[in-house]
Amino acid sequence: MTTPLISPAHRFAQLDSIRAVAAIMVVATHTAFWAGVYTKGTWGAATQRLEVGVAIFFVLSGFLLSRPYLMRARRGTRTDSVQIYALKRVGRIMPVYLVTVVAAFILLSRNDDLGWDRFFLNITLTDFFVHSQLPFGLTQMWSLSVEASFYIVLPFIGITVLARSWRPTALLVGLLCVGLLGIVWLGLTAQDHALVARWLPSYALWFAMGIALAVIEIDRDSVRLVRALRRWASDRVACWVLAFGLFVIISTPLGGSPLLVALTPSESVMRHLFYAAIAVLIVAPCVFVTDDGTARILSHPWFRHLGYTSYALFCCHMIVLELVVDGVGYELFRAPAVPLFVLVLAVSLGVAEILYRVIEKPVIDAVHRRAKAARATAPRATAASN
Repeated sequence: MTTPLISPAHRFAQLDSIRAVAAIMVVATHTAFWAGVYTKGTWGAATQRLEVGVAIFFVLSGFLLSRPYLMRARRGTRTDSVQIYALKRVGRIMPVYLVTVVAAFILLSRNDDLGWDRFFLNITLTDFFVHSQLPFGLTQMWSLSVEASFYIVLPFIGITVLARSWRPTALLVGLLCVGLLGIVWLGLTAQDHALVARWLPSYALWFAMGIALAVIEIDRDSVRLVRALRRWASDRVACWVLAFGLFVIISTPLGGSPLLVALTPSESVMRHLFYAAIAVLIVAPCVFVTDDGTARILSHPWFRHLGYTSYALFCCHMIVLELVVDGVGYELFRAPAVPLFVLVLAVSLGVAEILYRVIEKPVIDAVHRRAKAARATAPRATAASN
């Protein structure tokens, strides 16, 4: 086992394991599509709705990345400079991502017709905002493009808004307004897969809910609203049962077709709202409940290690899926669902482990050493971190 990137004593250890669960959900929904499961009634639609794993990623990012700014406002704690923040974000996502893009263009013959312009757009994470279809093996990277947009915007939001003053109720109301504006944007732009519907505002609610969790977690004055939200978030059983119930509901026609067809604005909004609620209900207890059996299981180093490799798993699994389907000879929409999922997951976990050990962790360790050195010499007033 490699040395964890985060200390075992980290109070949010469970979130590493939740990240792994979200990544496996994404693998499951993509293999289910290839196996033709989506058309099999509510059960098939439920496999498509496992894409909610992306909402979980966004909530986690909103929580973890906004927290330093909020801590600065609440307790006056020191944060990294914008330059170090940018270095850490780039070091976190780009090395494995670049390897994945190169592999997709080299290993998958269906990308042979794509030119250097598409390659450039993909290595810069901008192809999703220009073309309706990403290259084969990279179709899941739309969410990384959106997340990168959040990374770029967050320092400006953090410096100008989040870190200025500590007023939890006002922050929560403001975040609710941001989320509602995002829903309005989505409803107005969702028709016919308009490219503007892919911009960051369409996903503002998911990130805002993560930031709201950070506000609730940091607050110790416990105004009435925050006290109520903390009590709600501290009931793991109730939260997860409700999340499951919402998942079942959105797996019905209420959430639109599970097939690759354009959703109506109402279907897009409904699915987005349900995904936001499900993601928050899954993540929140892992922030506030630290002393039950589930917390101990999720905090185990083995499960957390899956979380450490989950980003590489997310990046590589579509290439693995394409190669496995071709190698085994499965036909599209006729492959056996469970064997395909198990095979793709097993191979992807192996590839992810290699990517993590050889590329991801060495780069992150180097970036953290540089950040530590920069903190030792920087003035007290600085800007943002994860």
